[in-house]
Amino acid sequence: MPHLSVFIRRFLFVWLVWAFAVPAWALVDLNTASEQQLRTVKGIGPVKAQAILAYRTKYGSFHSLSDLRKIKGFGAKTVARLAPGLSISGKPASAPAPASAPASAASSVGPRGRH
Repeated sequence: MPHLSVFIRRFLFVWLVWAFAVPAWALVDLNTASEQQLRTVKGIGPVKAQAILAYRTKYGSFHSLSDLRKIKGFGAKTVARLAPGLSISGKPASAPAPASAPASAASSVGPRGRH
């Protein structure tokens, strides 16, 4: 039964690939994650993980992703980069929208400057 052994090998290969790939897709909850779990998010090392835990201990749960900006070292760009790997209380976190220019200023400035 050589065909059965080939099937079993392929099945095991696919299962192993899936088993190791699925954790990489999981979102990390800012309100419940341990330091080790936070460090699985690309861009969060030991210092940032400790800062998140310290903030959570001092101020309580995160209510939005923009709360991260209250922590030293977490600017708008950093928060936007981290957003795809984070969730808040089980809901995917989304990066805060950048502030836009007022409508009156936008209408008076064209692609070549002021008119």
